[in-house]
Amino acid sequence: MVTIDPKKGKYTEEENEQIITSINKGLQEGRREREILKELSEQLNRGYAGIMSHVRKLRSEYPDRFVSLDDSGNTNRLNSWEPHEEDLVIETVNLYSDSGKSLSAAIAELEKKLNRTQGAIYQRIYTLRRKYPQRFTHLPPQRPRRRRKLPDWQINLPVIHNLEDTPQSYTTPTPEDLSIAVQSQLATASNHIQTSSSSFPNWPVVNDAPATSEEEIVFRAFEERYCKPDIETKQKLAQLMRQYGSTRVSVALLTLADDKKFSKLIVDFLIHRLQDNKFI
Repeated sequence: MVTIDPKKGKYTEEENEQIITSINKGLQEGRREREILKELSEQLNRGYAGIMSHVRKLRSEYPDRFVSLDDSGNTNRLNSWEPHEEDLVIETVNLYSDSGKSLSAAIAELEKKLNRTQGAIYQRIYTLRRKYPQRFTHLPPQRPRRRRKLPDWQINLPVIHNLEDTPQSYTTPTPEDLSIAVQSQLATASNHIQTSSSSFPNWPVVNDAPATSEEEIVFRAFEERYCKPDIETKQKLAQLMRQYGSTRVSVALLTLADDKKFSKLIVDFLIHRLQDNKFI
């Protein structure tokens, strides 16, 4: 099949005259505008969309050169439906349904009578069936709705209790209870850090203050996982423990390797060390 590339570019005066004359003549004959545009597209070897856009431009520039739709007696496509149009739709659909003909045949017949697109007619039939089901002799059977399959986490939703209906068994934790919970968490972190060694080395003092047992646990964990900390590193670790608490620092230290950025920092340090050749 040979395809012809349509012309592009500016329209000539002769083309404009042919477009205006053909549209006026066709509308006066009662033809639909889209049929006229299709003929013009073939005659001028122009794209249909380009012709349609150019006609809108010509109408805005030369409105007096186009015949009005009222003068042509053609009720072109409307946005609202008149009552007599809806009556014709219902009557035609019932007639074709009683005759055993398909709905598409009724829509094709209405397209000729109402000068509307098939999509608009089908949408109006769908709307009228919902509004006036008693006016139709035949209605399509309702489709069974499928039950949505939800995952377990959406079906078994957690129960959210009303704050005003607080169970009597629930009591507000006291400061003593919170302190015991923190000590328990610290003991759990210490068990993960401890190794087969039964004693810790005598660490030097940091900032002229002896290190507590909790700080010694963090120092030991840092040495076992990474390297022996120097004085400056210990000072920074001690400052972090005084700012955030020993428990949070120890837990963060244990889970440091789980951070996605950790491996990148290690590689960057390795590149820096290889470039400096400090290990040779």
